[in-house]
Amino acid sequence: MASDTLAGMRVFTAVVEAGSFARAADALDLSRGMATRHVAKLEARLGVRLLNRTTRKLSLTEAGSDYYQRATQILALVDEAESSMTSSAATPRGTLRVATSAGFGVGHLDRAIGRYLQRYPEVTVDVALAERNVDLVEEGFDLAVRVAAQGDPGYVARRLSRVRTVPCASPAYLERRGTPQAPEDLIAHNCLTYMHRNWKDEWRFSRGGVERKVRIAGNLRGNNGSMMVNAAIDGLGVIVEPDFLVGEALRQRRLVRILPDWESTELSLYAVYPNRKFLPPKVKSFVDFLVEYFEPVPYWHSHVQPVRDAFEETGQGGP
Repeated sequence: MASDTLAGMRVFTAVVEAGSFARAADALDLSRGMATRHVAKLEARLGVRLLNRTTRKLSLTEAGSDYYQRATQILALVDEAESSMTSSAATPRGTLRVATSAGFGVGHLDRAIGRYLQRYPEVTVDVALAERNVDLVEEGFDLAVRVAAQGDPGYVARRLSRVRTVPCASPAYLERRGTPQAPEDLIAHNCLTYMHRNWKDEWRFSRGGVERKVRIAGNLRGNNGSMMVNAAIDGLGVIVEPDFLVGEALRQRRLVRILPDWESTELSLYAVYPNRKFLPPKVKSFVDFLVEYFEPVPYWHSHVQPVRDAFEETGQGGP
């Protein structure tokens, strides 16, 4: 249906209900001449006269009476559809498809999703755990939650939080092999690496504007950060993993931080989605919730502490 046809319907029904062009024009915030033209164009399009006009009153023709009944039904359906869309825009609902890594999904995003669903019970969340960057459009995902050095080209990436990577090892490993005092000391250590990082074979550190790059090697590589953390807890070697993965192990003293005076590669937590325009309520509400949930300084940062403090509190001495 053409927009001018719908506009003509609205003016025509308003004229019938008001009993005059002048009162209908005032109700619709139109000039009387504009209201008259709308009805005249509608009659011309239909090829029938809808109203009998005299200087004193208006009356419906037989065709006009039939058209008025049908037009009011059509306009009611249009208004109902618009009202439904407005309500839908205000209330998140439907199925939300989310992709993230297993390392972040289990223990962090899963808890956030639980809180989100309590707030928005009309949403259903489908979560896919994948140690790769899924193609959101091709694979039909609404968004992804990713840990990366920067956002993905071609997508909207909203930064949720800072993510620090932390060099650490188990107390038993450090007692057996010694504690590195400088980044270069890692050359002599068994370094466990996460395969999907660009810097998996070259760990980077900075301090006071000075940067160091160290080529590392070890006897275990994997595509899952949690596996690397568990291997380090078992005393296999040194890891550099995100603080959300190692935070709890550091708090429990199963791992201790090394090189406390050096900063390793910093990453960010992003919500990534295809388009900012016409963002569905379920996506917008979820992204806004994640910003609120993780905050600028997420809860896991407090668990990261220098190696010297961990040795003091566990009663173990250095090498």
